[in-house]
Amino acid sequence: MALLPKAGSHGNLLFHVVLGNESCDLDSTVSSLAMAYFLSRISSGVPGNPVVVPVLNVPRSEFHLRADSHFLLREGGVSMETLVFRDEVDLARLHGNKSLALTLVDHNILPSTDSGLEGAVVDIIDHHRPERTSSSFCPVTVETVGYCATLVTEQILTRAPEILDRQLALMLYGVMVVDSLSPEAGKVTAKDSRMVRLLETRFPDLPPGGALYQALHNAKFDLSGLTTEQILLKNMKMVAGGDLKIGISTVYMTLDVFLQRKCLQQELCEFCHSLRLGALVAMTISSNDQSHEPLRQLAVYSSSSLYRQEISHALLKTQSPSLCLYPLSSPYKDILAYHQGNAFASRKVLLPVLKDFLSAWRQTQVHCGEDAEELDDQFDQSGMISDSLPGNNGAASDLADDLRQEALYSGSCHHRRRLLRAEDCGNTEEDYCGWGPPVPMNSLVDGCPLDAGFNQEAFLEKFGRMG
Repeated sequence: MALLPKAGSHGNLLFHVVLGNESCDLDSTVSSLAMAYFLSRISSGVPGNPVVVPVLNVPRSEFHLRADSHFLLREGGVSMETLVFRDEVDLARLHGNKSLALTLVDHNILPSTDSGLEGAVVDIIDHHRPERTSSSFCPVTVETVGYCATLVTEQILTRAPEILDRQLALMLYGVMVVDSLSPEAGKVTAKDSRMVRLLETRFPDLPPGGALYQALHNAKFDLSGLTTEQILLKNMKMVAGGDLKIGISTVYMTLDVFLQRKCLQQELCEFCHSLRLGALVAMTISSNDQSHEPLRQLAVYSSSSLYRQEISHALLKTQSPSLCLYPLSSPYKDILAYHQGNAFASRKVLLPVLKDFLSAWRQTQVHCGEDAEELDDQFDQSGMISDSLPGNNGAASDLADDLRQEALYSGSCHHRRRLLRAEDCGNTEEDYCGWGPPVPMNSLVDGCPLDAGFNQEAFLEKFGRMG
């Protein structure tokens, strides 16, 4: 695919970036590349058309963890050197220069860390729960099919079928085949199946679905040599609300094997601290050896007992649909473990539940903030509740602690945060884990070429080599 720059109305280069979601899984990766190719072809020859650029929404250094994507792109003849990653382009700077248009694929709402790019969004194609409506300046295509690649395939076949060659068909087909035959099956819709049949009919020389599935499945579930951090980053999304940010990772092993990893609780504590996560939900996925049916289990980690309990309660009570969670024993005090009876409820189902929980959490913070000062006075007048209790002995001290915990939990979100700061893997404020305000995801790292300024010539040279 050759991408040639054209001048905008004021002589400035315009960039139309196609951005997948932050998990950058196989569906998101292929959808970004395919949609960008589609947009570049249908706008080719139009005066003033922008440079269409697919941007994979992870740092380049993390993409090697997605072995299934590596395999499929290699089979499709796509060179890793031609790909553009999130830490290689400053979208905020392009937007500030009025040089950016943004198409979102495989998500329909920007995370809070990217909210400054909202004005650049011009198109959306997604298969998750809709969180925005269409407008005259930003059409929204959201349909709850199995894969975003299904909707991209439909657009190509409907609007520009002549651009669909075997290379592009192989990548789109690989996304739909690997998921439709994998343990994550159960999300396939009639439209997904119809797109698969259309690709098979149009390109009968595509590799057999079973063989392609097995190769991609093996690559996805191969965790050999990976650290706990890499296993969690392999397929992770984050959601935030108020002062709480939660990571949700898909982990390709059984929960029992995951919980047996050496020093797991300490590693999770350090992982959450590094990403400023208040909590982490790990959804393990494996298959039953006899029936090949999916097996899903959940681990809810937080160094804060309040976060653990509140998040678990939200997951246990949801009915849209019910996860059918059953508690399992856990070797760690900071990890709650569950068997998930509804094995077909993927992370796609979990995300709206956690977003709704965070929305309620944010509202609770707003309302509870009004009585924070009053509660401050109650605590600070004597310094300790126990001072007002008869007999300042050990039992009275324990009772005072219980009363403070109850007051902190039910009386004020401000004081909840004071409590949470003291709950950590090291039990000291100086060595806390999982506490802190959200920091921008995918921000530029030390040594990034953009640190010295935006190199537009190098940027365009890379696009010229694509394909």
